[in-house]
Amino acid sequence: MITAQDPGSPYWAQVLISTLGLFGGASGLGVLATIAVQRRKLKADTAGALTDAALALVQPLRTRVTELETEALAVREQLTASQRELQELRTTVWELTRTLDRWREAIMAPGTSVRRIQALVAEEERRFRNQPRRPVP
Repeated sequence: MITAQDPGSPYWAQVLISTLGLFGGASGLGVLATIAVQRRKLKADTAGALTDAALALVQPLRTRVTELETEALAVREQLTASQRELQELRTTVWELTRTLDRWREAIMAPGTSVRRIQALVAEEERRFRNQPRRPVP
């Protein structure tokens, strides 16, 4: 902006100073625009770096979760098999306890003979042999 001319300075100097001021102002605006654009780029780069870091941390966790799920499935299968075996063992113990109770009753019954006890035991053995055998793990 040119206002009153100073009598001691030539006109061309004022024009030169004004022109330099305009370029300086324009380059200052250019610097501000460059900073604004670079700030957006810096934010995007930072977000990208954070995303990459998060993915680098999450991937091992995903792998570990998959391993744990596989192990949990195997443990569940073992638990089911153990529960089944426990139930079979309980049934066997219950049947053997009933057999012993029958034998005790037969032995303690008044007028029991050895032949009657032998017949009872033989009958129990036949019944036991006719039952399907369970494989022993």
